[in-house]
Amino acid sequence: MGLETQPQDPNSPSTTNKKLTLIPLIFLIYFEVAGGPYGEEPAVQAAGPLLAILGFLIFPFIWSIPEALVTAELSTTFPGNGGFVIWAHKAFGPFCGSLMGCWKFLTGVVNTAAFPILCVDYMKKLFPVFASGLPRTLAILLSTVILSFVNYTGLNIVGLAAIGLGVVSLFPFVIMSIMAVPQIRPHR
Repeated sequence: MGLETQPQDPNSPSTTNKKLTLIPLIFLIYFEVAGGPYGEEPAVQAAGPLLAILGFLIFPFIWSIPEALVTAELSTTFPGNGGFVIWAHKAFGPFCGSLMGCWKFLTGVVNTAAFPILCVDYMKKLFPVFASGLPRTLAILLSTVILSFVNYTGLNIVGLAAIGLGVVSLFPFVIMSIMAVPQIRPHR
């Protein structure tokens, strides 16, 4: 469920080719793209439940299928461990490739700072002590340090942590959906 090691040629140097397996990859993509299920409430409030559900079901296909096809084509054309940094380098030169890498690093820093704040904002609804002051600052600092440490430990641990965080963040939605099934009145 974590990393799989590819078989090697016995005559090659002793390097292991590790790749991420499917389930951790799915959860990593989920958190990279959506950041979890939180924040969808304003969409439901603005558009209503039917249009919001239709949007959540249709929009990923309109956006994701072309994105996946472009990514697959570029990844096979320019194989390497660097993704869009390599693509920008090959298309526009080393300066643009370097800019792309810096921008991706900057977005990672911003996301690493934003998600703990979002999490503490949700926690303050359950625990008002996190509304302001020292407890809020310590909770944000502690979650940032923990997430940074998890990222430092490597891809296998990050994938497993993404699975754990995904299950924890989706669990309330699954429970509420199960609780809502008896309340469905199709005749309304």
